[in-house]
Amino acid sequence: MARTKKPRRPNIRKYKSYDHEAMQKALQAVRNGDSFKATAQRYGINRTTLMNHFKGFKCKAVGHPTVLTYEEEEMLVHTLVKLGVQDYVQKLDRPNPFRNGMQGIDWCMMFEKRWSKEISRRVAQNLPKNRAVAGSREVMEDCYNKLQAVYSHFGLDKKPQNIFNCDEIGFQTDAGVQKVLCKRGSRNPNKLVGSVTKATYTVLICCNAVGDFLPMFINYKGLHLYSTWCVDGPENCRYNCSPSGWMESLQFFDWYTNCFIPSTSDLQGTKLLIFDGHNSHLSLDLVETAAKHNIEIFCLPDHTSYLVQPLDVGVYKSVKASWKKILRDFYQESCYKNVDKIVFPSLMKKLANTPSLSRSNAVGGFDGSGIYPLSLEKMTKKSQMAHIVNGEDSAQMPSTSSGDSGENGQLRRHLTT
Repeated sequence: MARTKKPRRPNIRKYKSYDHEAMQKALQAVRNGDSFKATAQRYGINRTTLMNHFKGFKCKAVGHPTVLTYEEEEMLVHTLVKLGVQDYVQKLDRPNPFRNGMQGIDWCMMFEKRWSKEISRRVAQNLPKNRAVAGSREVMEDCYNKLQAVYSHFGLDKKPQNIFNCDEIGFQTDAGVQKVLCKRGSRNPNKLVGSVTKATYTVLICCNAVGDFLPMFINYKGLHLYSTWCVDGPENCRYNCSPSGWMESLQFFDWYTNCFIPSTSDLQGTKLLIFDGHNSHLSLDLVETAAKHNIEIFCLPDHTSYLVQPLDVGVYKSVKASWKKILRDFYQESCYKNVDKIVFPSLMKKLANTPSLSRSNAVGGFDGSGIYPLSLEKMTKKSQMAHIVNGEDSAQMPSTSSGDSGENGQLRRHLTT
């Protein structure tokens, strides 16, 4: 049977480490007349090591010389997100130094150790191809230019209180996995949860660029809305239902006319409502009602909400974390009862009082997405992914219109122009 080479363990032999800058300061102090012992103690460096560096003896890097020079590795760290190792070596216009043209596990481990202060190994989040390509720089620039025109035309540059973003979020009754203390050697330890953990409730949240949140809108799955489902919820919350449980055109228009318009009626000037271009958000009635109430509607480019939608960027991550904690507490306090439609509003009321729906999170979402203050740099910071997806040219992708045919497709193209 063929022998397999085990990877090198980079920490098998310990060496005393020291800061390069501290070494240079220590050497300068010795040259100025300070003693080796006092200088070594002051800068935390071994006295013999300091003497060797002063004499130029045994001061080279430990181990075999690296394949790439320090400067080359430094450049590789900066370009690692865009280029692979092989691509970078080829651009150096030098013979490939790796065995069989591919870097081995030893090189990878030692490279990661040398640059541990600059790079780290993280779990990558899956990014669908359509999202990566849709978030190209060309699409983001097109979105930026159209938003800039809207801000300029309606004077919204200095009116963040008039810029709103709304989006739905699904709350599942599954509290997720959790670590527990158990006897060593135990396999598959269990933790009690409710009997039904597959239910999902849709909630629409809306906030403006100064961090003010509008009343929540809860949408249940069902044909009829019962009064027992609408008790003890967040303040001024509105309820509705749909056969699928998801937000549809009728439910979104209900929120728009009975929540958004009354809540923003006291604001002076034009109001801007930003949302993704999902079909459930668009209808002719919506556009006509918006014109009557001095409201401008703007659809974000398709598949880019994770980049430029303020709620996705700054709010929903902490909201989901708070929701899981609320679920776990509820299961323990209620002896693991199910989260049904009667209980759900009270849990939403607890969520509304958590820091996840704070003013700072909302303002951070608008700022981080580049929506307000309007920033092309922040809107395009992740657009490089589109240029490396299978070598495709992202410039050929559509800008802020989905290309859908029919009424909603025409509305989407109109609202993003």
